[in-house]
Amino acid sequence: MDFVRTGPGTLTGRYLRTFWQPIFRAEDVPAGRAVPVQIMSEHFTLYRGNAGLPHLVAFRCAHRGTQLSVGWVEDDCIRCRYHGWMYDGDGQCVEQPGEDSSFASKVRIRSYPVQEYLGLIFAYLGEGEPPPLPRYPDFEDPGVLDVYPPEYWPCNYFNRLDNAPDLGHVHFAHKDSREAATTATGIGAILAEETDYGVKTSMPLQGSAGPTVHFHMPNINQFVSRSDLRLRDPLNPSAKGTMARLLIRVPVDDEHCVSFPLDHVSLTGEAGEQYLARRRGMEAAQLAATLSPEAMGEQILASKMSLSDVRERDTANLKTLTSVEDYVVQCGQGAIADHEGERFGRMDAGLVLIRSIWQRELRAFAEGRPLKQWSRTERLEP
Repeated sequence: MDFVRTGPGTLTGRYLRTFWQPIFRAEDVPAGRAVPVQIMSEHFTLYRGNAGLPHLVAFRCAHRGTQLSVGWVEDDCIRCRYHGWMYDGDGQCVEQPGEDSSFASKVRIRSYPVQEYLGLIFAYLGEGEPPPLPRYPDFEDPGVLDVYPPEYWPCNYFNRLDNAPDLGHVHFAHKDSREAATTATGIGAILAEETDYGVKTSMPLQGSAGPTVHFHMPNINQFVSRSDLRLRDPLNPSAKGTMARLLIRVPVDDEHCVSFPLDHVSLTGEAGEQYLARRRGMEAAQLAATLSPEAMGEQILASKMSLSDVRERDTANLKTLTSVEDYVVQCGQGAIADHEGERFGRMDAGLVLIRSIWQRELRAFAEGRPLKQWSRTERLEP
């Protein structure tokens, strides 16, 4: 089964479209704004009406096929810049300047269900009625919801999915950003089990539970809050709080993907406000930097920089260094990894299980057999 190609009409593309997928960070689409979106090799127009409601419609106007996002928003509709045809959030044409008043009612472009949740805009791109949007109670608790800018990388989304259960890579890929992770010391056996929601992968260590990762089918990675999961707050290392993390990997096309990362931090009141202000300051500094994490990753892959150079440039932002480390190993596999040439060992138990589940579900989907109904528990244990 080919699980890397997700364009319209492909088996995997049709399967992924049966799930809600995030398409944009909510704060990046203010009221009255329209933006183009590409997901799974399809193009769409996302806009937010003046009252604040988001809508997703076809990429092009039905009149002459120009890009709708270069037009403008009027009330809860979007107007094409070319000849002024206007569409509502359901894709119905409601006005055509210079045309007979009855013509507009005969023209409709496609529209898609959208919901806003956890600081992201989700869309259902499949056929028929959408399923309920999954909820994550851990991220609805009082505290700080820290939604990072999306990461657009030049690799297949499965390069990133395979990293989800790969607990062993931390000791090597992240040796520059994590203290005492420069050797295999402390690496235990990888345990992987199928669950109601996907796969739980853990690495029990002597004297402790060790790290655990929860993979939600089909493309979501979750780290559960733990007292020993330190905050990404190097400007205030004494800040007390726990953190849960959600990472959703979505194909842009077969050779590019977007990751939507978000954290929930158990800080409230003034402590929470100060934490978020520091994080936003770090984010602004990253945007103002000469090189983005992706640009630095490309420099490293071309042997024009090293990870030690990144560490020296960005001592205040651990996330930048961690992101560059992930970028060079995941994009370093190639835009589409050569899965035929891989050799697995016992450390790969988690990704082997995820791939086998994907193969099983795709085969059932292709044959029209019942699929497993993935369900989230109220709360997940570390």
